[in-house]
Order: sequence, then structure tokens, then C-alpha cells
Amino acid sequence: MIIFSQPLVSLILVSYNSANLLPDFLAAIGATTYAPYELIVVDNASTDGTLAYLAGQTQVQVIASGANLGFGRACNIGAAAAHGDLLVFLNPDVRVTPGWLDRLVASARACPDALICPTTLYPGEQPRPVAGLRQVAAIPGAALLVWRNVWDDLGGFDQQMFMYWEDAELCWRAWLLGYRVLADLGTFVYHQRGGSAGGRRWDAERVKNSLRTYLKLMRWRAVVPFALLLAAKTLLKYGHTRDPALLAAWAWNGRMLGLTMAERRALRVRRRGDPAQLEQRVHELARRLRAERRQRSST
Repeated sequence: MIIFSQPLVSLILVSYNSANLLPDFLAAIGATTYAPYELIVVDNASTDGTLAYLAGQTQVQVIASGANLGFGRACNIGAAAAHGDLLVFLNPDVRVTPGWLDRLVASARACPDALICPTTLYPGEQPRPVAGLRQVAAIPGAALLVWRNVWDDLGGFDQQMFMYWEDAELCWRAWLLGYRVLADLGTFVYHQRGGSAGGRRWDAERVKNSLRTYLKLMRWRAVVPFALLLAAKTLLKYGHTRDPALLAAWAWNGRMLGLTMAERRALRVRRRGDPAQLEQRVHELARRLRAERRQRSST
């Protein structure tokens, strides 16, 4: 009888002032039925006792960054230190369920060319797990699984993005480079959302990173209307808030335009996916998210 060993999974958590979230997070991870796995925590210079708490957790490998690097760059550091053939990126406000990783690894073994995420539910939301995988434009980075060889080919998260849109950019880039992005409908985790953002306002980061993502990855027929709509929204919000960071986000993209266009050209050379199909999936995901928001607001 041939026994197929399970691959080592590296769970990579980025923490920032997450001391209040870590006990529940680690308790849920400890109930995971899958083995083997390792847990790596990259701490973004927390000041709330996070590192002191983690010092007493012998099952955790801790990397103290010494500065707040943002989510994507910290994930890249964790991935570089990981030993697993499979990488799973997590937020501290995620609560996994005992069998989540067994199912996710099974899906990954069946789909070695894919980025996969369990269904993410709000706390208290009732799960309706069904067998199957759904192709989507993007999946949240709060519980994202990827094979190491795929991760290396993609080059990790965009180093220029501090927070927000780094997961969408990675997924869209994966589609264009010939990989798939899948939502696993048969397993789920709970995500508090916003519990690890550190209390800052992030409107400018969303503007900066969404514009960079479109300029870097999308066809001009999609870039132009998106940029015009984003400009209108930015000016409207600036009129209400007078937040200079909103305008600085556009200035930043202007300064970065040479690099962004160079990356755009390099990706086009490697492109194996159909950009029109990606655009269609982006529209489908937007429609589904709007429908889900309407459904939640009506209940």
C-alpha cells in the first residue's frame, strides 16, 4: 500500500497591535485537525504587548520586523522564512474552524495551479458549505492558500503596497499569468474584518493601490473609465475631508508611473491569461458582492 504524506503547510500571520486578538486566534489554530503545519508570525512593530504575549507561545516562530511594513511586505518576509510546500496567509481577526485546513489542502492538491481561499463569513453568520470550487476574480488575503512554486513564480505581494488591494493585485496578476483563483465553497472561516487595521484611516491607501493595480494590470479600455471615476470620487471626498493624503495618492502614482509601466510591459511579455476574461470576472465579483451586501442589509 502506498501512503501519500501530507504536505507541510506554513501558516503566516501578520500582526500589528493584535494582542487582544491573538488568544482566540491561537486557540482556533490549535484546534486545527490537519497536520503537519508550522505557524510563523511577522510582527509589524507592535506597541501593545503583542511581542511579549508571543514570547510565551513556544509553538510559534516570531519574526519582529522592527518597523510597520504593511501587510504585503510582512507576508513576503514570512514566506521567505517558511519551510512549507503550501503557504497560507492569515489575519489575526480570522477564526478558523477545526477541519478548514484539511479541506483546503485537498482542494489545493486537486488544483495545483490555483490560489484558493475558504469561504469567509462574518462572526455569527450561519455556514452553508457545499462541495465545489468557484472561479472568482480575487480572494481575500485574510486566509489565502498558494503553492510555494506558484508563489515564487508570481513574486509575492506587490512590495509598493502598504495595505489594501494587495490581495486583489496578486490575484489579478495570477489570472494574467495563467493561474486560477478559486473560492472553496466546502470550507469556511470567520473574519471579523478590520480588526487588525490599527485604527488608521485608509482611504488614501485604497486610492493609491487601486489606481496602481489598474495601471499595472488592466487593459486601457478598463483603466481609463476606472481612473476617471476614481478621480471624481477622490475630489468629492477631498471636498468633505480636506485630507491631503487623498491628493498625495495621485501624486505618488505619478512619481511611480515609470516603474508601473515597466512592470506592465514585463507582465505583458509573460501573460498567458485572457485580460478580457479577467475583466469579466471582476465585473461578476462586483455584482455578487453588491448582491450579498443587499442581502445582509435586508436581514
